[in-house]
Amino acid sequence: MSYIHEALRKAQKEKDSRRPDHHRPFSGTVKKRGVFSGRSRWLVALGVILLAFTVYSWLDFSGKEAVTASDDKAKPAVQLERTDSVQAADFYKRGSLLHKSGRLDDAKQCYEKALMLDSNSVKALNDLGVAYMQGKDYVEAQERFEQAIQRKPDYVDAYYNLACLYALKGEKTLGLTHLEKAVSLDASVREWAKKDRDLQNLKDQTEFQKIIGVSR
Repeated sequence: MSYIHEALRKAQKEKDSRRPDHHRPFSGTVKKRGVFSGRSRWLVALGVILLAFTVYSWLDFSGKEAVTASDDKAKPAVQLERTDSVQAADFYKRGSLLHKSGRLDDAKQCYEKALMLDSNSVKALNDLGVAYMQGKDYVEAQERFEQAIQRKPDYVDAYYNLACLYALKGEKTLGLTHLEKAVSLDASVREWAKKDRDLQNLKDQTEFQKIIGVSR
């Protein structure tokens, strides 16, 4: 038995010497497994992720920058249009205030500036015509009223003011024609005509009484 026991112990020692001791701390140089160790692989993976994120961020930013640049190219025209419209309205309002205070020359300058920014402003054209008419510059006044009508064929104010202009010039037939047109566009013009001194030269005409609906 002792012989057998001794043989078994010897065999067990040889077996144990071939089994790695997993609990033994590392010492000396560790043999590398493949190209990268576990830690190196983790660092490489992290580097790849960071590189991918950087490339994606750059592409995303470049795309946004391109869209913003294209948008900015379109914005100035729209912004300019809005600015011109607002400025034109401001000049017109300023002109109206000056007009009411009797400062005709200053009012005309404001109306002109409004028209430079918005040539289709029939109000600015009409009021500029009125300012010229009040200054007895009938040629310029007539031109502005006609321009307003060209831009807005149903613009009653311009027709009415042309009636006043022709009445002041003594051209009664043309005055009555434009007055009738104004009344056809807006019946309330009859009330304007009854009180307007600019139409004084027409008030003795039978046609005038018919137009405003008053019998002599």
